[in-house]
Amino acid sequence: MDQVLKAPTVTVLLPVFNSGIHLREALDSVLAQHYTDYEILVIDDGSSDESAAVLANEPDPRLRVIRHATNQGLIRSLNEGLAAARGRYIARMDADDRMHPERIARQVAFLDAHPDIAVLATRVELINADGEVTGTWDTDEATVTEAAIAAMLPRTNCIAHPSVMLRADSFRDLRYDPRQHGAEDWDLWLRAMDRGLRMAKLPDVLLQYRVHAASIMSGSKRREPAERRLLRTRARFLRPQLLRGRIGRVQRAVMCAQIRTLARHIKLNVLPPLARDAYRWITISPIALWREHRALQRALAVWDGRLLLLLPAPSTGGAERMLADVSATFADNRPLLLFTGDAADEGLLPVYQKYGINVKAPFLARHPLTRSTMRQHLASALAQRTGSTVLGSLSTFFFDLLPQLPTHVRTIYIQHAFLHQPGGNKVFRERLALFGRIDHLVFVARNALAEFDRFLFTNNVPNAQRARSVFIPNVVHAFHAPEHHSRIGVLFVGRDSPEKRAGLFVQLARELQAELPGAFTFTLVGPAPTSDTAPAQALGLETDTEKLSALYRANDVLVLTSEREGFPMVIMEAMAHGLAVISTPVGDVPERLHRDHAVVTSSVEARQALAEMKSTLCAFHADRALLERMRSAAFAEARRSFDADAFARAYRSLVTTPRAAS
Repeated sequence: MDQVLKAPTVTVLLPVFNSGIHLREALDSVLAQHYTDYEILVIDDGSSDESAAVLANEPDPRLRVIRHATNQGLIRSLNEGLAAARGRYIARMDADDRMHPERIARQVAFLDAHPDIAVLATRVELINADGEVTGTWDTDEATVTEAAIAAMLPRTNCIAHPSVMLRADSFRDLRYDPRQHGAEDWDLWLRAMDRGLRMAKLPDVLLQYRVHAASIMSGSKRREPAERRLLRTRARFLRPQLLRGRIGRVQRAVMCAQIRTLARHIKLNVLPPLARDAYRWITISPIALWREHRALQRALAVWDGRLLLLLPAPSTGGAERMLADVSATFADNRPLLLFTGDAADEGLLPVYQKYGINVKAPFLARHPLTRSTMRQHLASALAQRTGSTVLGSLSTFFFDLLPQLPTHVRTIYIQHAFLHQPGGNKVFRERLALFGRIDHLVFVARNALAEFDRFLFTNNVPNAQRARSVFIPNVVHAFHAPEHHSRIGVLFVGRDSPEKRAGLFVQLARELQAELPGAFTFTLVGPAPTSDTAPAQALGLETDTEKLSALYRANDVLVLTSEREGFPMVIMEAMAHGLAVISTPVGDVPERLHRDHAVVTSSVEARQALAEMKSTLCAFHADRALLERMRSAAFAEARRSFDADAFARAYRSLVTTPRAAS
């Protein structure tokens, strides 16, 4: 009994609120510590889940629980814990994190040896809701020394709160500020530093910090720009200091950081939207707005509210043709097809018009006066019917609409291509808080799905949400057996955009024409005709499906020179017309194309790809039988793999299967 009543060396301060799913794991990591002279002080802040049962079933006498009848908030619980702690040292811990077995022993030994250190943190590694290690915190890694911590804290927090051990005597009259919700720890470190308290960090990872959908790091902090959060936290720290006339080293450093952040905030988050809105006020005609408004009102009056397709524009392109196929799948539902993007052309508009109620409203969706009202009208229409679905692709409006949708509305988003860029993917990181609201995320390329799964994993998205991603390949509808030609016809089909690298195809044509005059014909579909495209025949943009089919039939080989793709529709259409394919190794191409019907270069690098494409075409010229075998194999593979019925069944299944749990 004396051992139990004796004040421990360490108090592990563990606030709990509805943390039952991970609490047992967190407690076990504390109880597994090699150091044993501690108490676990739990502040149960009005939990209504199984947290109380987990705590009640723990027999260890070192566990001490203070219960609140109602939830009073984390900051109040922390301050109560600081006051109630009996230990000489206070080790913070969150109810969903995990300690390394050596953590307390290492921190106690350091603080015993360095009595002038008041706050001792450790490095942390990040884990997701499933307990998988997803990475580290870069700011944490960059600030291991005292000097680095002191230099960084005025700019941003660099200490993982659940990793710290505090010297209790140093914090007898220092408490967390209730105004600093979400940044209460950073504010406390700033005030501690202002008092001259020294802070250090052990360089080893001694805590696993869980980041998941319910955490502050992945939730509310993503709803506003980081700069605004920094400005607000620093302002709340500075205001009482300046009112008391206290302007020391820490205050000056914080003010300098505040000025830099304010300038960055204005540059990144204030001026761009103001400029965009001003531009829209000036350039968008009120008459155009009125016309789009009337068109949408007429559509809503006859639409049954079951299926809304949010699409970019009825322009010509592989992605747009694929979205027309999706629209065709649901033509019997008479969906509302809402186009909210700018149209380079409207070549596919007659196709879309067959499949649903078409409304073009790019101005209405963007204008400051109408965009919010438009979202409200759509959400209201969807709310009036059970079993309704919103399907979007290449549409920022889809993500603007998501937060306003009733919970019963099913949501599906089609992602055509994706490349995971650690530290990049800014737009997708800003949307992460919304991904839990998407029932199905469809990818038309396996490579893009794998890249996106890596992105979600490194951003701590749990398996349940990552499992909502599905792969549905595109299809083609017209098949024509290979036709024989006296000269080998080489074809390029693609929009005139930099990543397609039409110039590489033109260079290929010039070199082959110089070496084997008259052996090939070269046709360029997409880029506008100019003298720079010779000797290739440039036909410009072609939207007529019959004319495109005739062009495929008139050629033997499709050349894809892109440096970035998913799995292009032009490859599928070419194979369906019996063309062999020569392609750079982009997206799904290496996985889905085989040597019996295609040649994939070893690199996307222009010179290497050009050399290999040229060599392959020379081989075809020398061995026409080889080319004809590859063409026949390409046609057979297209028949086997690009099944329109399977495509339709897959999309219909997404709309009819039970919704995934959030």
